[in-house]
Amino acid sequence: MRYFKSDYKVHVSSTSRVPDHCRPYALSLANDSNFTTTCNHQHDLVCDRCNLFPAVVQELELQVEKARIPHEDKEEMKFVVAQSKKNIEAWKAHILRFINQDEARLDILKAVDDSCVLVVLDWAMKFIPRKYRESQADWFGKRGLSWQISVAMKKPPGKTLQTLTLVHVFQKSNQDSLYVLAVIDDVIEKLKTAIPGLKSVSFRQDNAGCYHSAATILGIHQLAVKHNVCVRMDFSDPQGGKGPCDRKSASIKNHMRSYLNSGHDISSAQDMKSAIESNGGVRGVATILCGPLTIPDPSPFPKWEGVSLINDIQFKTEEMKVWRAYDVGHGKSVPYSNFTQTKKTELPSLTKITDVPSTNLVFCEVTPRKCHVAKDKDTKTSADDDSRDTDEDTLFTCPEDGCVKTFQRFSSLRKHLDGGRHKKWGCIHSRQVEEIAEESKVPSIKMGWALKRVSTSRHRFNEKQKKYLIDIFLLGEQTGQKADASDVSKSMRKARNADGSLLFLSNEYMTSQQITSFFSRTAAKKSIQVTSASNLDLDDDDDLDDLVSAMAEKELQQMREEILNDISIQHRITYESYNICEMATASKLSKFSIAMLQEICKHYELDTSSIKQKRKQPYIDLLDEL
Repeated sequence: MRYFKSDYKVHVSSTSRVPDHCRPYALSLANDSNFTTTCNHQHDLVCDRCNLFPAVVQELELQVEKARIPHEDKEEMKFVVAQSKKNIEAWKAHILRFINQDEARLDILKAVDDSCVLVVLDWAMKFIPRKYRESQADWFGKRGLSWQISVAMKKPPGKTLQTLTLVHVFQKSNQDSLYVLAVIDDVIEKLKTAIPGLKSVSFRQDNAGCYHSAATILGIHQLAVKHNVCVRMDFSDPQGGKGPCDRKSASIKNHMRSYLNSGHDISSAQDMKSAIESNGGVRGVATILCGPLTIPDPSPFPKWEGVSLINDIQFKTEEMKVWRAYDVGHGKSVPYSNFTQTKKTELPSLTKITDVPSTNLVFCEVTPRKCHVAKDKDTKTSADDDSRDTDEDTLFTCPEDGCVKTFQRFSSLRKHLDGGRHKKWGCIHSRQVEEIAEESKVPSIKMGWALKRVSTSRHRFNEKQKKYLIDIFLLGEQTGQKADASDVSKSMRKARNADGSLLFLSNEYMTSQQITSFFSRTAAKKSIQVTSASNLDLDDDDDLDDLVSAMAEKELQQMREEILNDISIQHRITYESYNICEMATASKLSKFSIAMLQEICKHYELDTSSIKQKRKQPYIDLLDEL
C-alpha cells in the first residue's frame, strides 16, 4: 500500500521491461490494433515491490481457507478479501492512467504558442452564499451558486507561460452537457477576441458526465466548425487533471473572502461577480454573469456506445480520431456519418446578463510579488518552467509525489505546476530499478491490464436480493430511519432465513456502491411518480419556496425522530429486514428457529439467563413484552 502511494508513481515509464511499469504495455488493447503499441523491448522482468501485493493476497486467501472458523465468517472473509483485491488493483491502474494522460498536457504545452491554446475546464465546488453579519436563520437552507472555471494557457515565443481565466457564474445551473456546450461556445468566442490568429484549441477536462458524453463531444465538433478552429479533447483520470482550475479557484475565493470581511454580502450571482471584480479584481481573471440557458428544441443527440472508454479525441473535417489512452496506438477513425441528426441539432446559447469587455481579455504571466536575488553558486535556472532551483534557502517544494524540485518563490512553484515537467528521482535511478528487478520468462500480468473495463452484460440482481433491499427501503420510508448502504452491505452477510440458515451465498453479497445505486433508482422512481401527480412548477418561485419549506420541515421532523430513537425503543421494532411488531401481532414469531430467536433477544439485550428449557415460547414471550 505504501509503495503504491509513493514510489510506484516514479517507477512508471514509457519504456520498461517490467510490465507493471510499462505504460504502452499496460494500456494497449490486445485484440484491436488501433489501440495497441508494440514495444521494442521484452517484458521479462518482475518488480519485487509490485509483486508484494499479489503475494500477500495469495497468502491471505490460503490462510482463510485453512482457518477453523464458522462457515458464514469464512464466506464473509473471502468476500472482503476479493473486494479489497479488486479495489487496490483498480487504484493501481488509475495511478498509471493518470500518469499517462498527464503526458498529453505536457506535450500540448510544448506546442502552444500565439495560435494554439490549452484550456482546462472544471465546475468549481458550488459557492455557498454568505453575509457579513448573518443570523442563525440565514445560515440554514442555503443554495450554492454554480461557477464554471476555464483556464486558458499559451506560451508566446521567447516568453513564459501565460494564462487567462474565464469564470462563468450562474444563479441556477444544471451543470449538464447543454450548459457545458454553451460555456465552451462563449470561451472559444472570447479566445478568438483575445487572440485574432487563433487556429487550435485543446480542451482538457475530467471524466464527469457533463464532459464525457456523446452530446458534449458531438456538440464541440459543431462549435469547431462554427468558429473555424481545430479542436482536440483530452480527458484526465478522476482527480488527476484540474489542478490549474483548483489553484485559480482558491485565489478567487481568497479574494472574495477579503471582500466579504470588508462589510459586504455575497448572496447572489451578481454579488459574486462584484466580489471577484472588487479592488481591481484578480489578475488574469474575467467574470461573466450568466442567466438561464436559452435551450432550443433540438432533436436529441445520438447515443455513442463505449464513449466512456474514449479518452483522447482529435476532430477532423469528415471524421474524428479517437484513442483509449494517450499516444497508445495510431487511433481509430470514426466518421461523423455514423451519427444521425447531428447537423440538425441546434446548440444552446448563454444568456449573458453582464459580459466582460474585450479590453479585460488579457493573458498574464505569473510574476513574483517581490524579487530576491539568489546566490549565483546556489542557483540553477530551468528553461522548462523558468524557475530558480536551489539546494539551500528554498521555501517551496513541489507537492507531486517523487518530484525533487524546490523553489525560492511561490510564483515559480505555480509556473512549475501549471506548465512544468516534474523531475522525479525515480527517473534518475531508473537503471537501478531495472537492475534490482528479477528476471522472468513470462510477464506477471496481461497486456492492457490498466485499461478501464466495461462489462458486456449487466449483472442483474436476483429476486431474493431485490426483495431484501426493497423491504429495507420501505421500512426506512415507514420509520423515517433510512438505512446506510455500508451497514446494509454488512448486515447482508449475516442475514438469515426463518430457520436460521444464511439467506445469501458469498457470490450474492452486494457492495455498498451497488446498494446505494439500487436505493437511488428506487427513490427516483418514487419521486417521479410523486412529481407527475403534483401540480408544482419548480420554475415558479412561490411553488419552489413552498417545496423548500416543506423539505425543511420534513428534515426537522426527522431530526426530532432521531433524537427520540436515541433515547427510547421505537416501534416498529425490526431485526434485519424482519418487522418484529407485525410478526408478533400476527403470531408469526414461532416461525423463527430457537437460534434465530436467541440472536434477536441478544440484539435487543434481553435477559435470557433465566430460560433453561430449549423451547421457543419463553423467547417469544420476551419479544412480546418488548
